[in-house]
Amino acid sequence: MLRSWWMIGVLMGLAAGGAPGQEQAPPDGGVVNAGLLIRQLDGAKRVLMIGAHPDDEDTSLLAAAARGMGARTAYLALNRGEGGQNLIGPELGEGLGLVRTGELVSARRLDGAEQYFTRAYDFGYTKTAEEAFALWGRELVLDDVVRRVREFRPHVIVSAFSGTPQDGHGQHQVAGILAREAFEKAGDPNVFPEHRGEGIEPWQPSKLYRLTYRDPQAATLAVVTGRFDPLLGRSHHQVAMDSRSQHRSQDMGRAQSLGPQSSAILLVAVAPGVEPGEDAGLFAGVDTTLAGVVASTGDGLARALQPLMERYREALRAAERSLGALDPSPAAPPLVTAVETAREIEGALVAAGAGGGEAARVFRRRARLGERALLDVAGIRLDVRVEDDLVVPGEVLILDGELWNGGPFPVSGVAAELLRGQGWGVTYAQTDAQDPLAPGRIARWTGEALVPEDEPASVPYFLAQPRDGERYVWPQGAPDRGLPANRPLLKGRVEFVLHVPEGDGFGGAVPLVMERAVTYRGVDKASGEFRKPLLVLPMLSVSPEPAGLVWPLDRTEPREVRVRVSSASPETVDATVRLEMPAGWVSQPATRRVRLAGEGSDASVGFSVAPSGVISPGHFEIGVVATTADGEEFRGRVDVLDYPHIDRALLPSPSAIPLSVFPVQVAAGLRVGYVMGSGDGGVDALRQMGVQVEELGPERLMAGDFDDLDVIVLGVRVYETRPDAAAANATLLDFADGGGVLVVQYNKYEYPQGGFAPYPVEMARPHDRVTDEASPARLMDPDSPVFRQLNRIGPEDFDGWVQERGLYFLSRWDPRYSAPLALQDPGEEPKLGSLAVARVGEGLYIYTGLAFFRQFPAGVPGAYRLFANLVSQDPADWVPAPAQDENP
Repeated sequence: MLRSWWMIGVLMGLAAGGAPGQEQAPPDGGVVNAGLLIRQLDGAKRVLMIGAHPDDEDTSLLAAAARGMGARTAYLALNRGEGGQNLIGPELGEGLGLVRTGELVSARRLDGAEQYFTRAYDFGYTKTAEEAFALWGRELVLDDVVRRVREFRPHVIVSAFSGTPQDGHGQHQVAGILAREAFEKAGDPNVFPEHRGEGIEPWQPSKLYRLTYRDPQAATLAVVTGRFDPLLGRSHHQVAMDSRSQHRSQDMGRAQSLGPQSSAILLVAVAPGVEPGEDAGLFAGVDTTLAGVVASTGDGLARALQPLMERYREALRAAERSLGALDPSPAAPPLVTAVETAREIEGALVAAGAGGGEAARVFRRRARLGERALLDVAGIRLDVRVEDDLVVPGEVLILDGELWNGGPFPVSGVAAELLRGQGWGVTYAQTDAQDPLAPGRIARWTGEALVPEDEPASVPYFLAQPRDGERYVWPQGAPDRGLPANRPLLKGRVEFVLHVPEGDGFGGAVPLVMERAVTYRGVDKASGEFRKPLLVLPMLSVSPEPAGLVWPLDRTEPREVRVRVSSASPETVDATVRLEMPAGWVSQPATRRVRLAGEGSDASVGFSVAPSGVISPGHFEIGVVATTADGEEFRGRVDVLDYPHIDRALLPSPSAIPLSVFPVQVAAGLRVGYVMGSGDGGVDALRQMGVQVEELGPERLMAGDFDDLDVIVLGVRVYETRPDAAAANATLLDFADGGGVLVVQYNKYEYPQGGFAPYPVEMARPHDRVTDEASPARLMDPDSPVFRQLNRIGPEDFDGWVQERGLYFLSRWDPRYSAPLALQDPGEEPKLGSLAVARVGEGLYIYTGLAFFRQFPAGVPGAYRLFANLVSQDPADWVPAPAQDENP
């Protein structure tokens, strides 16, 4: 769901208050979470999967590794899927990237892996790796992949792709190529040596696998994913299908099937010295034991640490034995000992000069994981809330914190603070001081935080600067780079001592620290409690309507542009709104004044826009500015992506209005009905060309009364997303048979399989498409009515198209269709199925796989002109196609 709002910010992926990208706790928490954490404590397994897009990951393998094997697991996607389609809403481009980022974060919360990205932007489908490398920059993306390998330090890399044309999509090929290169180069200190200056050391993974779903016979290992997990109450495959179903924008819903399942993978390469034998397991031949980690530091230090190692493992075994489903607290004493011992081992390693080494890192992490498990079995919970989730610079926030000792052990020395950015003024006081904090009791704090006057809006770090072509520009040295989103603005931190009675040589008093992101807690009367991240907003947001203007060259009458100014400030704000017009254009009036009476208020003002003289074709821009009484200017607008399955994401956009002027005509008095599918810009495109358009809902479709319409247009993927349209298909065909024009935009395989066309059609698998937006277009019949009524279409009308020519072309069709357009990608045979027209009774039926939905927002003149012709067709100009022996 995309809607304009008065805020700007960032998608936050914070399942339990950690930074986005960190491993996620399962939704159950408590004893389940403690058990899963304990699985990670006796070993140091790490797995990194590398793919190109959201949905390329083998979610079952991720879940089995993270939840079942206790391995630290992550998925690195080269991009955020910005170039795809959207089943659930209108977002495309960067907006779709935010939706799919949120879906990946939601998926990782379930399967237990972490999520990372490179700077690559998904520019759309390509058939070659060469095009992707040319647009992204091979070294730049390789730098990002190698950096993530060195930071994550996986023992095993699993590549989703082979790096060959067998992968299909050119971006898939790139992911496979770079996964192999990173495996080979991440351990070489001469490759990207500047990483060491940032404290990132070389790392050589031990094994490289790839997924074999395209060639299962090549697999050398089947990782079991369908085994029942008593902690989770279902198999890892079932968890994975729940995770997979979070990719709703890509229609990825899956059943959680019972029974045996496995993921097949192929061993591609091993590091020197690794002997995987018969490849008996994901980590076969790789020493991931803690003893092996310590042994790598040298025999002398390993011998000195042997007593501590034995005590650590003894404590872990005791914790596993004593973790009860109904009462997990007996696991607390051995977990106290495990945490203290891990800290002691880390301290000894640091003292021996291994402070930045692998062994010290491993035990530092074991201590943190053990602390989390201990807090779960001890029933300690922290919550830090703010009374407002959307604030502006200079605003004072009211904060509340609670530490609940829900378990059986006393807590002492409770001290709370607020972690914040530079310049935040904070007062934080304990209002319910209890020392010790007895079991069942809650310690409370209240406080205030002053948002600095110069605090920037919480824009996602990768959207803070304009893209460099098809690559995001990350802020230099930003700690968030590669993460799904920014880190939280404020975090609550509490230090205390947990007192666990000693017994069987375990337990004692252990100092602990808890941190949690500050969030807003609201209550919906229907659905209950919900949480939102804290975001800093600009005081004003400026949003024009329409977002873009298409201006027929022969049109001179004024058109209205409305500007909505919204306030996030708690104070009354007076502002002046103006349009910055390009040369040769004027707005009336020159300025408009608005008064906004506090947070959430908005005002809409109108301007009349017209040319001041002779109109010239071209692309221009109208600036939209709101200026406050003290001279501060606001030019940006914000869209809120608010879907129930992901964290709220906030997309900043410039408020300037692109103005595209070109010659285009439509049939006079045309009345069009539009059946919206998964979302496209067709309705607005037609209206901007002066067409009267009515969106047709289910009731109107089922009634089938279309006598007042000349044309009906079906939006993209309508047969997939609109059951009412599928049910009313016979009525729609009757409309064409009776003399109407029915235009059907691209649909997927449901279209030919469902027999929705009036005469038989087929689609190839994979579907025919042309991805080179600059590829030549050949008019097979230049005098076809679609090319001469009303706009004379020539090859030049296919200049300036964006992302692609089209998709889901027809591969075969009945001879009664005419296919007047040929398109082709370099090195391929021409494809004729992008546009098919057939006479049906007294009317006309048109199918087109041309990507109009991408061209409309970009204001591409030729796409508007051709679409205007399609809806302006006169069936009388068409006769049934002559019989043919076989399809072209």
